[in-house]
Amino acid sequence: MHIATKRDWPDLKPMPASYEDMKIELHFNAAHMRNLRRGFVPSDQDEKWFLYFEDNILHIHRSWTGIKMYEVVFDDDGDGGVARRVRINLGPDYGGTRDDAWNTLLDVLSYYASDEAHQPHESSFVSALKEATQPGYLGSPSVIMELIAPYFWRILCKELPKYCSGLDALPDYEPASFSDVLSANERIASVLSGADESFHGLEAWRTEQGLGKAVIRTLALDPDWYADENLHCILSEGLAGLSTAIAKIIADWANDSSPHNLNALFEFVAVLREFTASVILGTHTLYFPDVTLSDFTWANRSRFMQRDEEAGNCLVPEENPEDFDEVPVEESQQSSFEKLLRELEALDAELEEDDALEDEEEVLQPGPPVHPRRDDNGNPVKLAHPSTPTALWTWQDPESIAIVIPDGPMPSELAAIPFDSWVDAPTDHAGWQRLAEQHPVEEPDLNLPKGKKAAAGVVIVEDDGRVWAVAPSNAYGGYQATFPKGTYSPGTSLQAAAIREAYEEAGLRVQLTRFLVDVPRSTSYTRYYLARRISGHPGDMGWESQAVMLIPIDRLPEILTHKNDAPIIKAVQAMLS
Repeated sequence: MHIATKRDWPDLKPMPASYEDMKIELHFNAAHMRNLRRGFVPSDQDEKWFLYFEDNILHIHRSWTGIKMYEVVFDDDGDGGVARRVRINLGPDYGGTRDDAWNTLLDVLSYYASDEAHQPHESSFVSALKEATQPGYLGSPSVIMELIAPYFWRILCKELPKYCSGLDALPDYEPASFSDVLSANERIASVLSGADESFHGLEAWRTEQGLGKAVIRTLALDPDWYADENLHCILSEGLAGLSTAIAKIIADWANDSSPHNLNALFEFVAVLREFTASVILGTHTLYFPDVTLSDFTWANRSRFMQRDEEAGNCLVPEENPEDFDEVPVEESQQSSFEKLLRELEALDAELEEDDALEDEEEVLQPGPPVHPRRDDNGNPVKLAHPSTPTALWTWQDPESIAIVIPDGPMPSELAAIPFDSWVDAPTDHAGWQRLAEQHPVEEPDLNLPKGKKAAAGVVIVEDDGRVWAVAPSNAYGGYQATFPKGTYSPGTSLQAAAIREAYEEAGLRVQLTRFLVDVPRSTSYTRYYLARRISGHPGDMGWESQAVMLIPIDRLPEILTHKNDAPIIKAVQAMLS
């Protein structure tokens, strides 16, 4: 049994001078005191507290920042102990109320005094890895390909006999009816909508707002008609549209004046199957950017094929498509078809070999536990709860919240404005000031209250009506999400500070458009400006942000929940309404 000491955790901060000292009386039995004296050393990013017991004082630190939040002084009480006094950190590192701090302390003491806190457990990463290796994991390309393969095959077996004979010679061919196709459709829709408990994974994606919207958009369903439908209905209708599209492709192939190469048809349908799998996995914006089902026509096949179609060895339809003679299928055709099937079953291997950005989009995993950029002192920034990015399609949907993590993938542009890194951003105060002076905005004089520090913030509005926000690293200051803001530096203006903060916290280059509102805080007085994005890349966010978000304006109160942001939200909604 390991007893934690302060040497077990790096960069521990002392209790600041602004702590509050409180007399308390909390009794713990002998078993609970043994657990508290053990302390606690985190082994996983989900474990937020580091504790050690020294000289009858329990020291409680935030694990990812090392900030000391509590010192609890104990006296012996028979076999147990009693907490007599606590020092609580209520400085600027906290950001909550005294009652919040007290309630959190009670939760921490209750949990780490229990046996549960000290039981061996596996990390969230290990849990996720185990889930991914279990049978039926719907984040696996091979599982998805196996799930949808019978549907495509039954459509082919149903439609091809209308135009070709000799199909009995094909491996695994058997006549298929409309009922067979419908049964395969129902199987896929049921599994992906959660009706089959033997399948699991990507639950957050397999919703009406995630996979449902992707199916509506890519498989060309009417968004208004299906807006209120459940996921099973959306999937079933989308798959029905696929069946219609494949039937049309086969008919156009049969009526094509060029030689009828059955292998070329199979290869094109294989690409459509690959497209369908990518929609289900959420990777279609990477593998098939800006592609929908309507793009898959026989006349348009050259857009998708990576190699020229080979002529010869084909089944040729007779003059009357309802009266075919038996045409033998040559051995070379059988081997070509078998080769195609092997290629289809190996698609998961091809997907796994793609780069890390595609993997990240595919499984929508949280970002790494350490920020790729160091803090102002050169120290690494550990992230206790890394943010999870959204699928790339959310950036193009004005009704969706879009999220990117540091160095995460982004579409190439939005509203015709590219997402490009700002390689020549200013590096000193004078540079930011010169930039601000190029496009100054009119503003009232700042009446700074006595004892307050001046600060500047910026509300960046996209043309689609959404607003940019940042997720401070480790919810600093109690903010899960907020607008970019920071104190201004001597020798620069508040407008320069606002432009600088937009870049440092969100990676964006902005142009201010007007004054918005002045907001008093406990120690600062912050002036906010409206702005528009003119370049930059949100994936370039600095260490102070663990995610950058684009949020529909009517959902700002839902996401930016800190009370300090309420007047800014009210002002921007009023101005833009």
